This record gives sequence, C-alpha cells and structure tokens, in this order.
Amino acid sequence: MTIEKKHKTLSRTIFGIVLLLALMVLTASCQKPEKSIGPKEKVTIGVGSGGLSLPFIIAREKGFFQEEGLDATIRIYPAFKKANEAMFAGEIDSSVTGDSQMVLESYKREDFAIFATFAYSYDNIKVIGRKDRGVGKPADLKGKKIGIAVGLGSYFFAHIYLSEQGIDSSAVKMVEFAPADVSGALEEGKVDAIVVYEPYASMALKALPGKAVRLPRSDLYKQTFNLAVMRSYAKGHPEVLKKVLKAVDRAITFIKQNRNESIAVMTKSLKPGEDLLVSIQDDLVFELSLEHSLLTILEDEARWVIANKVTDKTKVPNYLGYFYLDAMKAVKPEAVSIIRIGGIP
Repeated sequence: MTIEKKHKTLSRTIFGIVLLLALMVLTASCQKPEKSIGPKEKVTIGVGSGGLSLPFIIAREKGFFQEEGLDATIRIYPAFKKANEAMFAGEIDSSVTGDSQMVLESYKREDFAIFATFAYSYDNIKVIGRKDRGVGKPADLKGKKIGIAVGLGSYFFAHIYLSEQGIDSSAVKMVEFAPADVSGALEEGKVDAIVVYEPYASMALKALPGKAVRLPRSDLYKQTFNLAVMRSYAKGHPEVLKKVLKAVDRAITFIKQNRNESIAVMTKSLKPGEDLLVSIQDDLVFELSLEHSLLTILEDEARWVIANKVTDKTKVPNYLGYFYLDAMKAVKPEAVSIIRIGGIP
C-alpha cells in the first residue's frame, strides 16, 4: 500500500471515529431530560413514613423536582390519614392516600381526586401467628384472638383472608391496636395472631424468633398507594401535577436501577428527630398508573363498609368522579386504563 493510500485510509478512520463520537454526544443530549428554566413553581406533598416515601425522597434529593421546574417540599406524616387531613385543611397541596383511606373519605366529601397510583402491593399486609399458641397455618386461626391494626385496609384484608380460608369472621375475636402496638401485643401474648402492614409485620417476626410464623399470603387484595389533590387545585395547577409525575417517574426508574444507593440517599436525608421508618420492602412495586382495576377495588371496599356499618350511608359512591386523568394521560398515557370523558366534573 502506498503512503498516499495509507494517509487516505487513516483519514477515513479518524473521520469515522469523530463522526461516531459526535453521534454519541448528540444521542446522549437528546435522551437527557431538559432542565426547566425560569422560576420554580412551589408545591408541597404529604407522604407517609417508611418505604412508601422513597420515590419522593429520591426525587427531592436527586434534584428531579428541581429539574422539572418545581420547588417541592416533602412533608412526612405517621399515617395517610394525617396527610389527608393536612391536604383537606389547605396545609399541603397533594397527599399520598391508600385505597381504603380514599373509600372512607369518599363517604364524607367529594372535593378531592386521585391523579395517579405510584405503588401497589399484594403483600404489604401480613398475617403473623404464634406457633406456641397453636397458630401455624391459616386453618388454625379459627377460634383464636387476632390483633389487628386500626384502619379499614387491615380489616378489609382480614375479611378477605378469612373468607379465602373458609373461616367465618364470627369464629375469631378481633382486637384493635394502634399499628405501632400490634407487634408488642403478639410478643406479650395478648393475642394469638396479628394482621398488620409493614414495617410492623417484620418487627413482629424479629421480636419472636422461632415462635412467630408468617402465614401464607393472599393474592386477592391488591393494595394501592395513590396521589390525591383537591379538585380545585387540579383545575388551577394542571402543569404542576404533570411535573410532579415526571419527577416521581424519574425517581422510580432510579430506584429500580440503583436500589442500594436509593436506600443510602433516603437514610442520609433524615433529619434529627424526624420520625421516619426506613423500610424498603421487596413486596412494594413502584409504578405510575391509573388502572381500571382500582375502581373495582374501591367499589368492593365501599360495599364492605356499608355491610359492616362503618358508615351510615347505603349507596356506593360513583368513583369515576374521584379521578383526575389529564396529568397521567399527558405524562404516561399507556398506563391509564380508566375511561371517562372530560377532566374533573
């Protein structure tokens, strides 16, 4: 090969490398989310303690809210009910809520709406029994005293679990405890078994090594965790809700790809005296959606509430009116299967 040909070959190789690098840079710049310019819009979101706050902590600490154009404040509450109350009182703009809490609130008011589900679980609520009290399998629950965490979700799950096992609820005695006290009730022998959600279920198992046993799970109740707003806020701040969802969606992707770092970020973010139970549960699935199946869950719970006289109402609310779809349709339309014409009624 002549020197001239060698130079031409080398020039083509260098040109090809430069072109490839340029294309890689261009592709990377196109994939990276654009940073919002201009003043940040303020938004305050109330979340529950524990693993369910993880997407919001990550979105805050990794700067996803900022990059989407939001000045977001995350307030942590010991329970969904407290976060909901703060939203209804106008202290925060958005609140995390479970499906059971939403049902209870729907019998009291019609001025709020769900704009996204951000997590779900078939295994957040667990049944723990004491083997030394004769509870080693579901059938053993008959005739036993069961401690149950206060709240519709735990009661509804207990009803489903007992029915699935062919046990009439009248064949057991249920005793209410504050969620934080359920583990102690089992440890002290006040009850033979408990129905409680995480992280209290894991705490109960750790407190009684060798004595406590986790009973088989049920796949009949899909517990959902959702983001709610007042209808008036949704009407007045549609772009803020879209930005919140974009930031949370980015946080969920980060969590899936960086589990250990996510736990470290969450732990490091805790302030002195902040009451936050750090529990990253494998049975929690983080995913943005608004699925039609949620309507069925709400209606089933609402009928149970009426049948068990938790409310004096006798009619199941029309839950289609309790959803704001526009934000999710704009951010992740493929994850929306609830169908309704128009936005907030």
